[in-house]
This record gives sequence, C-alpha cells and structure tokens, in this order.
Amino acid sequence: MVRAFDTWQARRSEQSRSWQESTYFVLDMETTGLDPKQHQVISLGWVLIERGVIQLDTAQHLLLDSAQIDDSSVGIHMITDTDVLEQGRRHASVLRYLRQIMKDKVLVVHYSPLELGFLKMLWQTQPMPDLAIDWVDTMQIERRRCERAQTVIQEGGYRLGACRDRYGLPDYPSHDALTDALATAELLLAQIAHYSRQEPSLQDLKKLGGGHIRLSSKTIA
Repeated sequence: MVRAFDTWQARRSEQSRSWQESTYFVLDMETTGLDPKQHQVISLGWVLIERGVIQLDTAQHLLLDSAQIDDSSVGIHMITDTDVLEQGRRHASVLRYLRQIMKDKVLVVHYSPLELGFLKMLWQTQPMPDLAIDWVDTMQIERRRCERAQTVIQEGGYRLGACRDRYGLPDYPSHDALTDALATAELLLAQIAHYSRQEPSLQDLKKLGGGHIRLSSKTIA
C-alpha cells in the first residue's frame, strides 16, 4: 500500500513539472479505413520532441508487411502492394520496436479516438507486455482552446490542416504518416506557445486534451 502511494506521489510530482521535462512520441498512422475493428494499419510515422524541440533525426516511417492494399487505399495514400512487398517490415518486429521507443514517453496524436483505437488493435495482434502511457491529443487541445475563446469553428475546422492554419503554419503538399506526425508535432508546439498562462505542465496539457491508457495484448470482451 505504501509503495503504491509512493508511486502515485512520484507520478503526480513528475506531471506537475514543466512540459519540457517530458519526452513526447508524436505518432500518425495510415489505415485502410476508419474502423479499427474492420480496417488495418498500413504504415506508421513518428518523431520525438525532447526538451521542447522536434528531433528530426528521430523521424521514422515504416510500412507493415501485413498491410492489405485495395484500390481505395492506393488512391488515398499512394501506397501500392509493390511498396509493401519491397519496403514492408515484419509486423511483429515493428510492434516490438514501437513499444521500446514509446516506453517512458508521452504519446501525441491528432484525434485520439481513431489513433488510440488502431493502436489498441495493433497491440492485440501480437503477444507483448502491457504498456501504460500518458497521451495528449492536439485536436482536443484545439477544441478546448476555441471553446474558451468562444470561437465558432465550421465543419472540418478541427482537421490537422485547419488547426495548423489558425497558427500560421504551412500546409504540406503530401500527407503520409511521417509528414502528418511532423505536422502534429509542430501544431503542439504552436499550441503551447499560445498557452494563456505560464508555461504549462504535462498535467495542464492532459487537462486540455489527454489522458492515460494501458495497451494490452489481451483481448477485452
């Protein structure tokens, strides 16, 4: 009981420190559709933010060799069966690598219901240890900021490109998983730069749009 309290207290203290004291794993995934129960992940792109700076040398974009490409997917992502055959990485190896990199970091996504849904699905495809992580959603942060400012947002106004446009960030012509991960990382830094009070803590960011998740390979009924 005492150990559990000490762990909770240490975690609470850690999250109250400046947001820059945490390392952020910014992730985007390309999928064959929008339903994790029916569709598949094609590729993953990510980049790290350390000490408040995007570390471009950590950027990676990996295709899964298990991806099933159909005509509609090719039209959206411009990824073909040949790409998967020539560049696809072993599904199990990618997930083990992903888990190792994500450990002890804060996950950042744009639109958490979709990204977390597919991440949970991926975890259940391989026998791997559970992973408990904090997460932050740039879409939720933007929604909360606009609500506080009583700004009326039109339909589609919380998409990644539209959110970036409000901060004067440029639109990238291509939108693969890595490009969108980089775009999300830039958006997060812009949102923090416009934070209304003093420099936020990780806890502040989570209150604006985030949470905690445990990824498990055990299927939950």
